[in-house]
Amino acid sequence: MAEMQGLMERLERVVGRLELLSAGSHRPPGDCGEINGVNGGVAPSVEAFDKLMNSMVAEFLKKSRILAGDVETHAEMVHSAFQAQRTFLVMASQYQQPQEHSVNKY
Repeated sequence: MAEMQGLMERLERVVGRLELLSAGSHRPPGDCGEINGVNGGVAPSVEAFDKLMNSMVAEFLKKSRILAGDVETHAEMVHSAFQAQRTFLVMASQYQQPQEHSVNKY
């Protein structure tokens, strides 16, 4: 019975750690959190991409909506592609670049 109690306590500790990790992973989009020990918010690449999205891409979308029809449909597809690219940039900015010697192994 003592063995079962010990397992239950271990399980509760693990669940607590997983809950903490899960809560930390739910950051707002674009928030890089801490990277290599530095908390800098949005990565510079994401910030530059946002500037592009808020200027030329936003203007393109606005004018495409005015033209409507197939142009508007195409613009929405382009917008979806840009959003997917931003998601990729955010994800990539949250990870460290691999060490050169570890890449050469493969």
